[in-house]
Amino acid sequence: MKLEIVSTKTVNVTHLVQGTITWAGSRIQVARTISFTLVQDDRDSHVPVIDIDNGYSVRFYDDDGKLVFEGNIYNIEKDRSKSMVKVKAMDHLHILGVSKTTRKFTEMTPEDITRQICGEMGVSTGDISETGTPVSFIANRKTGYQIIMTAYNEAAKILNKDKADDDKTRKLYHLMMDGAKLCVIEKGTLIKDEATGKDWTADARSNMTESVYKESIEKLIDQVLVVDEEGNQVDIISDDEKIKKYSMFQDVYKQDPNKDTQTEVKSLFTKPERSGHITVLGDYRVKSSYSIIVQDTFFKGQFWVKSDTHTIEDGKHLMKLELEFENLMNEEKAEKEKENE
Repeated sequence: MKLEIVSTKTVNVTHLVQGTITWAGSRIQVARTISFTLVQDDRDSHVPVIDIDNGYSVRFYDDDGKLVFEGNIYNIEKDRSKSMVKVKAMDHLHILGVSKTTRKFTEMTPEDITRQICGEMGVSTGDISETGTPVSFIANRKTGYQIIMTAYNEAAKILNKDKADDDKTRKLYHLMMDGAKLCVIEKGTLIKDEATGKDWTADARSNMTESVYKESIEKLIDQVLVVDEEGNQVDIISDDEKIKKYSMFQDVYKQDPNKDTQTEVKSLFTKPERSGHITVLGDYRVKSSYSIIVQDTFFKGQFWVKSDTHTIEDGKHLMKLELEFENLMNEEKAEKEKENE
């Protein structure tokens, strides 16, 4: 493991770290972050004084010397009485998350849109998922992140048109940084163990230290009563399997001539709300929006990593993973050009 601060020169500050390095990310958070505290005291001749300021770069390497984080410092707190400086840096996705532009895209693929937007905003690109699917929309004062995700959302609608919501072949996408380069991955990709080629597994018998599982049916809807505009019953649509297991919880849908009844009724059904997290021995490859295999009393099978928090202290690396039970994609809705009347 190595931590560097880069301004006009590169300085290794690993030996000055006090306490924990926290490296974290989430499916619903644009940029990954890294936070740490450095010992700094100009009264002690044995402590080197490091030039630290907002805008400087931070690089973080794993135990094999691979770059796992590169970004800029956005928050610093200097406390002379405690002889320390707290630092928080974010990777370059933060630039795409706050920088805005206005564009009209006509029959362009998401991958071409991504490269164009990154070129405009000064972000390098790496591996970009190729969809080969042209899309059209208007981006009116939208961030680079919103534009790219809109493009991939529109393409995903086309690619997944005839697939069920739980179809594991559905194409979903997520943005992340590989060092200083933006990558677009197919969300939910299983992480592989490079040594064995097998799926990366969190196992209660070997590398897992904690697991917490929660489930609630308080907001469950498993039956919908369909009525016409006068309130007369037209149909009852039920999920018999859930009713048998949980009892019947009914909602009502009033037909609207301007909307598709089947689509609207489908949106009213809800599932049991499930969530959970595990704590596992750390592995820098495990990050949000990938998926892993879990073997535990409460969790068995493939789960999606919603968020990850890696903590490194005194040579000990642990990670807390918040798990999702469905493969979900961050949604950005496209603004379409109005047709001339």
